[in-house]
Parts: sequence; structure tokens; C-alpha cells
Amino acid sequence: MLGPVPSPTPVPIHSGTRLGDPAETIPIIDIRSTAHSVTVAALEDGIRADVLAGLSKPYNEKELSNLLLYNEEGLRLFEQITYQPDYYLTGLEIDILSRHAHQIANSIPDGAILLELGAGALRKTALILDALEAQQKDVTYFALDLDKPELLRTLAELNGRYTHVSLAGLWGTYDDGCTWLKQTKDRTRIILWLGSSVGNMTRKEAGQFIRSFGDVLAPRDRFIVAIDSRYHKTDDIRAAYNDRAGVTRRFALNALSNINDLFNSDVVDVSCFDYNPYYNEILGRNEAYFRCRKETGVKVPSETPILVHEGEYIRFGFSHKYDRVEKQLLWTAAGARPVQEWGSQDGTYALTMLSWSS
Repeated sequence: MLGPVPSPTPVPIHSGTRLGDPAETIPIIDIRSTAHSVTVAALEDGIRADVLAGLSKPYNEKELSNLLLYNEEGLRLFEQITYQPDYYLTGLEIDILSRHAHQIANSIPDGAILLELGAGALRKTALILDALEAQQKDVTYFALDLDKPELLRTLAELNGRYTHVSLAGLWGTYDDGCTWLKQTKDRTRIILWLGSSVGNMTRKEAGQFIRSFGDVLAPRDRFIVAIDSRYHKTDDIRAAYNDRAGVTRRFALNALSNINDLFNSDVVDVSCFDYNPYYNEILGRNEAYFRCRKETGVKVPSETPILVHEGEYIRFGFSHKYDRVEKQLLWTAAGARPVQEWGSQDGTYALTMLSWSS
């Protein structure tokens, strides 16, 4: 989701910039491209168009964009999800980072750029940054996100924490970040993609996405990606996406409320729908659906009402899991070579460091 930098002047990113004083403001660098990126208004227009197109599809083929999940309330709820005992992904990732943060830091040279894709809660990333600080490495950490308020909020959590590690935000899309990286060839670049976010893409899209960064990176650079596996008990996977506390259900249904906010109209009667996830063992992915509880009409302004039948399903997201062969196929599709891997103790989750030959 997340194109070129508006100014041809390279962004100053010298490691001598220190942000240790809590009174200092962590810089947020606008790298959005007027040619290839999007404004918030344009993004919302695109989501509205996607809503209409997706709901206009035939019976049981309707779909909605997962971007609807991530308004302000959705981000708050997703952070709550990561604290749920049923949501094993965060716990496994924290366990890996707690045990291996210093090994990961060993692989990041002094003077490097550490660029993280997305600016979620930084309690996981902080484990790596703490290890870099302990090793007294002058590293510049950049969080990349299209949501500026989220950048400000999350980076503020770390303000004043480090002397050697510098902090900054990059405001733009992933495409913008790729273009920005071309200006930083004088420093080693490490890309960090946590949370098994790769699973939110199709397997083909995931390979193409990782390759897009590999096309920019030099042989000395690295890409660290977290990936969940198929090797969990099926009931555990199901519970991760339908927790006992009901936070995931509220997170999902908030997407329907967000449709009403986007159109500033009562487009969807949220009470007519429920959240219905399904783990597809053959495809190795959790699939997220809304199930219509009673027949209803979706009333998009200036459009003919769209009938949704009782019992009809609307898909709005999926989370792919990878077995060993699927991971190797992913690296091959990305043109990448795995050089190091840090796994959970039960072997069900891993962070893999990738490199590309010249």
C-alpha cells in the first residue's frame, strides 16, 4: 500500500544527529511523491471506489479492502489484539527478539540505517534498538508509515531513550520508501518487516514486494522479515484470529462502521453482520469474512442500493502461513538468499535475514 521524493536533494541522515533530549522533536520526513504517492483524500476516494466495486460483485463473491480496518479506532483495537494471549504471533516474535536481539544487532554495522516498514507499537523493535544501544552503535532508525499521527505517536514512546541510536520517521508509502533508499547508498541499509505482515499479501504479491526492495539494496544490505508458519495446531490459529475476549471481532466490525464514516452516511447496518473467520488448511491461510445475519441493503449515496442476502459472506482479508517449501519459493520469487534465521523455540515462527547478490 505503502513512490519518488519531491525534492532531488538527499535527506540529511548523518549519524551525528542525536535525539537524546526528550524536549527535542523526533523529525518526521515527508517523502511522499506528488507523482506516485497519494494524499489522504485521494486514498479515501480510492477506498470508497473499492467499497462500491467490491460490494457490487455477485453473491458470495463480494469483498472489501482490508484498508478499512486501519482508521484511528482500528489501530487502537489492533494494538489491543497484540496483547491478547490467543494472538500468539506477538508473543513468539517477542520471545525470538528477547533471545536473539544481540545477535541481530551484531549483524547491523555501526553507521547503518535501520528502516522499519510500518510504525506499529514499538515494544518489539525497541528490543533490537536497545541491543544496538548497548553495543554503542551509531545507527539511525527510521519508521516508515503513511499515517503521520501514528508515526508521531509511536516514535514518541522512544523519545529520549537512546544516546547512540537516532530516531526519525519517514512519512510516505512503501514505494516512496524504496525510492528514498536510492539516496542512501553511502550507508549500509537494513530493512525490518515484523509482525508477519507479509501474510496479508498473496504469495505472488509477497515475492514481488520483497524483490522491489532487493532491486534497490546493495549486496552488503539486508532485509529482515518475520513469517508465521503452518506448523501450529489448527485450533491455535483459529483462536489467534477470533480471540476469547472478542477484540478481533470488534476490530473487524469497526471496518463496517468506518464505511459509514467514509461516506458520511448510513451505508451499512452493522447490526446485520457478524465476523466469521475461517482457517483454510489447504491454502494455508486464515480468511476473514463478514457473514450477513439478515437480508439488508447497502445504501451508497447516489447509487442503487445493493442487496446482501442472509447467510452471504463478504471477504475482507487473509493471513497466509508458510511451510518450509513455501518459504523457499518466496525467497526464489524475491530473488533473495537467506543468510541467517532466528526462530521460535517450537519452530513455528521465524525472522529471516535476506541478501541479494550484485
